[in-house]
Order: sequence, then structure tokens, then C-alpha cells
Amino acid sequence: MYDFSTCEVSPELQQWLARCFSRRVGSARTSPKGLRAANGHFDALRGFARVLKQCRPQPTCPQELAGAHIRTFVKSYEDRPKRQYSAFKRLRTVLRDDPELPEEARQSLFEVRVKKPEEVNPGAYEDEDWQAIMTAARRDVRLARERIEAARRLLARWRNADPDLSRQEMEEGGLLDRFDRTADLPRGPRLGDYSRAVQRCGGSRRLMAKLCLTRSDAAAFCILLTALTQENFGTIANWPAAHFHPEGARDEERVVLVEESKPRRGPEREHMVAALEHLPEDVADLLGVGADEPRLMRSPLRLYALLLSLTDLPRRHSVERSAFVSLYLTGSQAGRQADRWGTGVGAHDVLRWAREHGFPAARHAGPGRPGVDVVRIRQTALERRQHPVAHSRRTLNDVYLKGSGTVQVDSRKVVGAALRQEVAKARVIQSVPVFTTEFVAWARENLGEAAAQAGLEPRTLKDLLDAQRDTATVACTDHLASPVAEPGQPCPASFLQCLTCENARTLPHHLPVQLAVRDGIRQRRPHLDPPVWRARFLAPLQQLDEIIGHFTDAEHEQARAGLDVGQQRLVNDLLDGRWDLR
Repeated sequence: MYDFSTCEVSPELQQWLARCFSRRVGSARTSPKGLRAANGHFDALRGFARVLKQCRPQPTCPQELAGAHIRTFVKSYEDRPKRQYSAFKRLRTVLRDDPELPEEARQSLFEVRVKKPEEVNPGAYEDEDWQAIMTAARRDVRLARERIEAARRLLARWRNADPDLSRQEMEEGGLLDRFDRTADLPRGPRLGDYSRAVQRCGGSRRLMAKLCLTRSDAAAFCILLTALTQENFGTIANWPAAHFHPEGARDEERVVLVEESKPRRGPEREHMVAALEHLPEDVADLLGVGADEPRLMRSPLRLYALLLSLTDLPRRHSVERSAFVSLYLTGSQAGRQADRWGTGVGAHDVLRWAREHGFPAARHAGPGRPGVDVVRIRQTALERRQHPVAHSRRTLNDVYLKGSGTVQVDSRKVVGAALRQEVAKARVIQSVPVFTTEFVAWARENLGEAAAQAGLEPRTLKDLLDAQRDTATVACTDHLASPVAEPGQPCPASFLQCLTCENARTLPHHLPVQLAVRDGIRQRRPHLDPPVWRARFLAPLQQLDEIIGHFTDAEHEQARAGLDVGQQRLVNDLLDGRWDLR
């Protein structure tokens, strides 16, 4: 019930506010599809009415509204920035398309700018905190299953008149049978009180919880399913019990389809179908949610089936058709049969579950003491799997990953490592030593001194001078010390990569091949896709330009004239990739 007669403005304005609200929530195209959104629109209009009451002169009809009234509404929230943004956003949503609003006031709705409060995204949980929450949820699910299955076994033995039952078990079995058949327990002589037999067996709440999930149990199921499926917590909490078997009825199901609703997506895209199946081993390990009892805890399908099994009794005795139907153990709901069952899982249920397990409130959370936040639970699962669920890849990257502090830290590490690697490559590329003609002549006369100056062993330098260590375009000081292979293993890299290797040395007799390779790379540029050409030839070309620049023009001409047929064939095979295939 939305009563606009309580707004302290003229009756004409009250009726106009009601019409605005009705047009917004009643339109099939723009309906917010949710009670919470409708409440927000109602609050925004009531706040606007309070502002209009304080204006002087006070408007009495919609035609008297002006841009000044919109600006006054915004100023009334100056001391509450977060509230100011949300209130103005809702007011603009309700009034922007209203046909009775004067054009000046409508224009102010779009001209006024309210800064959006900065939201700090805490990102994913640390591994230790994540495991603490998941362990608590798994423990509750396991205990709930064991409790209900034990009660069902006792009930079956009682119905079969097992002679081995003790007197206490006989009495408790009878009460469980009464509750299973009628959803109520025997009452005492006083109105509302249960019988003494119920009290002797631990009370009504204990007996009822033996065959039903509690609200805390339901919260644990919902938390665990959120981590396994990466769906929104609220969407999972509203899952129905009805589902579809695309493969038909079979003993070992591999997938079931569940219809879910996300009103925020709009009327056309609100309804979706979630496929529940078993998680692959690698994905389950990544999410870290199946450390114990992996067959159940790593399978959204088995967990959903277990949930339906444990909530069968409440659905039999109520009109509820939700997958999450649980028992109230506190307050007056626990005693009245009509109000005994609760559907879904709300924020208060998660808060209560967190307190029961010793998790602090969000403002008191810290390392080693995580607060339970269902948004962070989904965020953590999405960051670990990095696969979009119920949204696009772009939404995953721009909304869930881009703004996450955890992802930003990891991204800086990856980018930093890549940049350092590229800098190291650039330094190696620009530091290939060139042995000039003068150095080679001097080295043949003074091998020891030349080797010391070049930082090489005399035997290695002699092999270089005698062309004993030549590759396609340069010479190699040690092909068993490759930067791309294990120490002692022959280098597997392409001969073009020799130009960017720290073991490379170039001598004058390499110049003919180097000039031919450079010309061949340039000739191939128009005939290759630019990304392919850059990936394969750009770094070698830059290095060849740097090496060839150490020699004079006369040496260039002499080298071109000295290129023989065998060397030209080597160049063609190298650039066409035939050397890489051998």
C-alpha cells in the first residue's frame, strides 16, 4: 500500500505524485519488477514532497513546478553524499518521462549533476579467509544432511516396529512420525503449549529441526552454491524446486535446468535458465570449495539435489514451491504452523549465520577475521575462474575484474614482469658485440689479449675467427648455454633468434649473409600481414640495421659482391622457415 495522502502538500500535488508513481511501476515497458525498486521510487517522491512543503511560495499544482524545486531537492541532501546520489537518481527515474511535468523542471533533471560516491571494491577474499568461510559452509551442509538422514532412519525403524528401539527412541520416533504427517507436534492442555512428551525429547524446535533445514542451514547451502555456480546470491535464494531433466530421468544425472529470475535485467531479459552440472576437477580445484567430500561439495547439481531432498517436508505441508524452504526456530513463527516456514535466504539470515560461526561484522573484519559478504563471495569465485556467468565477457572484465583491488595488484605484477622482460630483450638486442675487420686482424696476431678483451676463452675466440661456430647470420659462443633451453641442452631456437641472443657475436665474414637477410625481410613486408611480419621479422631487422651500421659503405659493397649461390640459398631457406622445420 502506497499512501500519498500522508504527503503534506496540496491534494492536487498528492494526486499527481500518485499518478507519477502509478505510471512508473505500472508500465509493462518500464516496470521495476521488484518491491524494493517500487519502495525506492515511493521514498523519492515522498522526499520531493517534503521539499515542496518547505518552499516559499509553496507550489499547489504540477504546473507550478520549476527547476528551482529540483535544485532545492538536491541541496537538501548535501550533508549526505551517498543518499543524495541515490535519491536524485530515483527521482529522475520517476519524473523524467512524466507528461505533466513542466519542461523547465524536466530540463533541470538532466542539467543538475550529482557526483557518484566513490565505491571501494574490496576484491576477492584471501585464500585463508576464503577457506575459512567455505569450510564453515561445508560443515553446516554436512551436519544438516547427517541430522535429517539420521532422523529419517529413526522414523523408518519406528514405522517398521523395530524391536531394538529403546524407550526414548520409541517416543521420539512417534513424535517425528506425527510431525512428518501433520507438520505439527502434540499439544498440551494449555493453549499453545506442547505436550510433555515433546519436552522430554528436547522441545519442539529440536524435534522439528531433525526433519527440516533451519534458516542457518539454508544460508550455508546458498553460500556454497554461490561459490560453485558464480551466480548472484539473491538469484540462487529464489531458485524454484521445479527443474527440467534435458537427458530424461536417469540414475546418474549429469545436468538439470533451473529457471531463475533477475528483475534488474528488465522485462525482456529477466528470466534465464541455469544449467547445474558437475564441476570439472581443474575448476573445482581452482575454486577451492571441495577440500572434503569432493563428490558432493564440487557438484552444484548434487548440492541442489540434496537441498531439494532435505526440504521435501516443508513443501509437502505448505504452498511453497521454492528450493529454499526452511524452518523458523526463533520468534513467534516457530510456534504457529501457518508461519513456520520461511522461503529464500535474506541478508539477515547470512548475518545470523556469520555471527553463529564467529565471523565479525564488515567494519570489524581484517586479515584472518573475514566478514561474510555474499558479493565478495561471488567476486572471489569469478576472479578465480574468470569465466562470465549470467553476464557478458565485457561485463566480467569491466565490472567485476577491472575494479577489483586484487586483480589490479595481480595485473601490475604481470605487466611489470612483461615490461622487465621486454627491457631485458631490448638490452640484449642492442648489445650484440661486433668484431670489426681491424679487431679480427689484431686477434689473429694476439689471440690471448684479444680473447681477454672480448671476454672469451682463447679457444672460443679462435673457433669464431675460423668460422667454426657460425649459425645462419652470426656466430654462437656456446650453443649449450641457450637462454631458451635447459643448461647443457642444444639450443632449439630459430636461427633468426640468434640475432637477439646474448651468445651472438658477429664478424666481417657474416656481412654478405646479413645484408641479404635484411634485403629479404624488407622485400617480404608487402606480402605478409603486418602483425605476422612484425612478430617474425621486426626484431631481427632492427638488430641487423644496428650490426650493419658498424661497417663502412665500401665494406657493404664488397660484401654484396661476394655473396655466392650457397649463401643466397641459405638466406631464402632461413626467411621461408625451412631451416626451422629441419
